[in-house]
Amino acid sequence: MSPTSPDDGPPPASADWADAAEKKDRPPPRKRRRIVISCTECHRRKQRCDRKLPCANCVSRNKQSVCRYETGAPTARQHDKHSTTRRATTSPDDLNDTSKPALPDNNDDSNNSNKNGNNNNKNLPTFGYTPAVASASNTLTFLSCIDGAHPDAQPLTTTMHGPSPSSSSNPSSQRYKSLIRQLPARRHITSLAAIYFHHFNWQYYALDAATFHGQLEQWYRIPFATLAHPDQLPTEMRAFPGLVFQMLAVALLVVEGTDDEEELAGLKYAGGMSFEDLAGEYSDVGMEVLAVLGKRGMGVNNVLAGWVRASVLKYLGLVTESWHAIGSAIRDAQEIGLHRDALDPKPEGDSVEAVLENQWEIQRRRRVWMTLVVWDMHMACVLGRPTTTNLSAAPASPPVDTPEPKDKSKTPVLPRGGDEPPTPLTRAIWGHHLVALLQEIMEMEKEGPCPRDFGRVDKVHNDVLGLEARMPAYFRLENPDTRFDALPECYWLPLSRVIMPQLSSFTLMALHRSYIFTRPKSRTEALKASLAMLHAQRLHFLALKPQMYKTFSLFFGTFDAIVLMASIYILFPKEHLDLVQKALQHFQWAVERFEAMSARNSLAKAALGVLHAIYLRLKKSLGLSGQAVQAILASAAHSSSSPPDGTSNGGVGKHGLSSNPLQLWDSASFQLSPSTGSTRLPAEDGFPTQPPQTGHAIPHRDSGLSNGNRSSCALTSGTTPDFFSDTNTISSGGGGGGEGSGVFDLNLPNDFDWASLQPIHPTGDLIFNDLAGSFSLCPQGADGVDNKNFDLTAGGPVEAGMVNEMQICPMTRALAMSEQLPPLQGFCQFEGCFGDDSVWNLLNQYAPL
Repeated sequence: MSPTSPDDGPPPASADWADAAEKKDRPPPRKRRRIVISCTECHRRKQRCDRKLPCANCVSRNKQSVCRYETGAPTARQHDKHSTTRRATTSPDDLNDTSKPALPDNNDDSNNSNKNGNNNNKNLPTFGYTPAVASASNTLTFLSCIDGAHPDAQPLTTTMHGPSPSSSSNPSSQRYKSLIRQLPARRHITSLAAIYFHHFNWQYYALDAATFHGQLEQWYRIPFATLAHPDQLPTEMRAFPGLVFQMLAVALLVVEGTDDEEELAGLKYAGGMSFEDLAGEYSDVGMEVLAVLGKRGMGVNNVLAGWVRASVLKYLGLVTESWHAIGSAIRDAQEIGLHRDALDPKPEGDSVEAVLENQWEIQRRRRVWMTLVVWDMHMACVLGRPTTTNLSAAPASPPVDTPEPKDKSKTPVLPRGGDEPPTPLTRAIWGHHLVALLQEIMEMEKEGPCPRDFGRVDKVHNDVLGLEARMPAYFRLENPDTRFDALPECYWLPLSRVIMPQLSSFTLMALHRSYIFTRPKSRTEALKASLAMLHAQRLHFLALKPQMYKTFSLFFGTFDAIVLMASIYILFPKEHLDLVQKALQHFQWAVERFEAMSARNSLAKAALGVLHAIYLRLKKSLGLSGQAVQAILASAAHSSSSPPDGTSNGGVGKHGLSSNPLQLWDSASFQLSPSTGSTRLPAEDGFPTQPPQTGHAIPHRDSGLSNGNRSSCALTSGTTPDFFSDTNTISSGGGGGGEGSGVFDLNLPNDFDWASLQPIHPTGDLIFNDLAGSFSLCPQGADGVDNKNFDLTAGGPVEAGMVNEMQICPMTRALAMSEQLPPLQGFCQFEGCFGDDSVWNLLNQYAPL
């Protein structure tokens, strides 16, 4: 037996004291625990792990996202690395010498974790994370933990932050050099940059001319050998060629027919090549430059190049591609922290000059972000698509309305005084205030056409009117302040007066279009906003040169307003009869504008067919006779042959706009004469028999929504034209499910659900849903016309004698010819990929032919 067994009796006293002392000095037994080298999933499932990240088992089970290792557990790469190090540093004698300690497999985890955590904190702003967010459970925190677990490996955050490695022999570097070789001569760049800044940059003011020319000087001072290493260039200079290519592309789109055409003709390298072809190639090269550089180490020039690329695509009618391009530019801007004030750059030094220059750089960044937000909100609302930005989540501060200084290192950022001339930034900030309301409008659209309370709609409406009331006098269309018009730096001011009303009119159209089928008050305000938009669009069109007919705003503003206005009259023809005269006149002018733009603007050409189909339904719903239609067309042709305000050619009309658009554009300093008129409706809208009225602005601005029974038109007195004095000309239709004796009656069921119709997005339907108007005329032998489709751009098969001898556009001849042709099934239907809840489907179902 053992000497200490219970059967042996009590132990000796000496042995008892010895055992007690030994137990007191001995630590308590601890449970055996092996180091877990498997990933947590394999350890939990008791599977053999290959210690990769992710391991093979997690990959096979599609569990890569949860494959992780406990702190200190090496991966296969780490294990192989330590094994190689151990074999290299351990000699055969050391293997036999057990007195030497073995090399440790892992370093001190706590020290490594702290060390890598400190390094990663420096990289947080480059990922768009603030230090306060870095401690939360997010991707950057996980990367930091991985770096702490594997200190000897290359840090993940560092490799993601820096620019892509390149060398003179790197294919990317060679590609970069080959792309920048396609830049034209410096004199051509300077000339085209001047065109861009004069005609385009003032509209949004995203680029700073002084900064651009400074970077251009810096670019041409870079040694040739340095260009072989793009990673050695400063962040802003790497992407500068991409921005230059995009600016050249925009400027080339308006060179044709100008004095610069002959000088720049040498840039074409093939016969029959147009400046538009060259612009497309330059824009593509600019995108290749950005693609070669990648998304690492981006700067503000990367964002600006992406935004200007979106401008090029929109100008060319590639709206879908432009929408994607602006989304990509916004993501790039978020990557470098333009969307958060906390991520603003810090001064490079403690000197006053460094601090002031940093303040101006912050203003530049905020100005770029404001431009991106305006484009994102506006395009989403026009196209009926979601936004990329979210203003409700801690929006960035807007830029300060301050003039650009001559020396930024000696001038602080101070707001512009009230008596100082406005700058393009002033106009951009006011435009941002109006467009910012679109965020709330799109939020309200989620509630559907029947919200619980329309008070929120009325509040936004009054907010728009309040912004218009507070708008500076030099931006007003009615009785503007023209004291700054003669200044050379304010050459853009007169034209901005016809652009600012379009922003407010579109905001009101977007606000009320969701409720025009369910709320009479919204129909009234939407109709007024549409007429105001068409009025401003006409003035805008008269002020532009034909080379600018590709401007996207000239298309969508007119098309959206025409469709919204016509839909209200077609479906509710008994309402707003006092505005019919003005609506039909603006419809005719819109058709004429689209005819003039169709040769250059593909969207305008595609929309002509839709306007034709809409016009036929509008005419029938209002019960217009053929005599009335011809009289309206003749009146429109007469008013088009003479200046709209009764002045002679070369004179100055109301609103400070010359009646001759070419004279307006070709003036050397782009100065417009002062305006003494207002936005009253008489002569400027082609109604010479209407006496001038005082105290009325554009119709929808006369008051708020508090009075629901107020008059819906400023045309209340005066003699109406002869073709409207005949009682047989206009009769009450029966649209909207009501009773009527008009020619066109929808005959909708009494329980028709108007709330089931989706809001109207005409431009979005035309671009995304292939909206078009199909024209199938007459069979062979009917009135001697062959069975063929109308070519609205060529005039169509119009027979002599069918219409009067008057100078009207091809679309007008097609409309007049429709009066002489018998109706056919399927004539002038709307085609496209729209649903049953679309207004286009309703108009097809109840075609008035």
